[in-house]
Amino acid sequence: MALFCDGPISDAADLQRYENAILSVASAESIDIGAKITMAQEDLANEILLFLIRRRPYRDYAWGTQQDRDLKDVVVTDPLRPWHIHKTLSLVYRDAYNNQLNNRYLGKWTEYEQLAQASALTYFQIGVGLVANPVPKAGAPSLSIAVGAGSGGMFYVAATWVSGAGGEGAPSESVQLSTSAGQQLVATVSEPPAGVTGWNVYVGASPATLALQNPSPLATSSSWTMTSGPNSGAALPSGQKPTWYVVDERVIERG
Repeated sequence: MALFCDGPISDAADLQRYENAILSVASAESIDIGAKITMAQEDLANEILLFLIRRRPYRDYAWGTQQDRDLKDVVVTDPLRPWHIHKTLSLVYRDAYNNQLNNRYLGKWTEYEQLAQASALTYFQIGVGLVANPVPKAGAPSLSIAVGAGSGGMFYVAATWVSGAGGEGAPSESVQLSTSAGQQLVATVSEPPAGVTGWNVYVGASPATLALQNPSPLATSSSWTMTSGPNSGAALPSGQKPTWYVVDERVIERG
């Protein structure tokens, strides 16, 4: 699972699964969907942070000590996604209504605001998922070509950061590069964030077939060269799972 701070929780395609006409409404009313997605996540951030602050300090079962945490540790669990979607749709229809004072938009605004409130209640009842050693989403790797014994082809590549504790973050966006016979694909990563000690590379002939290529994490200063393959390996991960959940004044351990 991605971390809250990794980027947008939802995108325009997620909104369309709830409301088919949302892009048409946004276009007709000159509403920036991306801006509303960001605003909704900022609203969620404030509510989640307030929830955690009111419950600080709380027991950190991973280390057995009292710890102050913040949103960098929050995992995007499944109950968080509908809350973000409903809040975003509410903001879009709020603007659409205020543009035209059109009652057909007022109904949608009211509906999605109520759904957002219900989704928030469900989310907090299930609990805020937190991870003990957060590993951020990796940036896309840089690709280049070296002379070698490769057979050539179109390849898609993604990277993940790995911490010293063995945690693996959410994968980067995939990037692609075409090579010819006698060429080898080379991937490198940029400066790692704090706490990261290595990285993994995932390669496939399509974005849906990305697989792990290195048997152990690569040093952050090392590049990776495809000498054959791509090889079969573990599938692209989704990111870290919560270590525990915070619910009201209680901490519920996972597992």
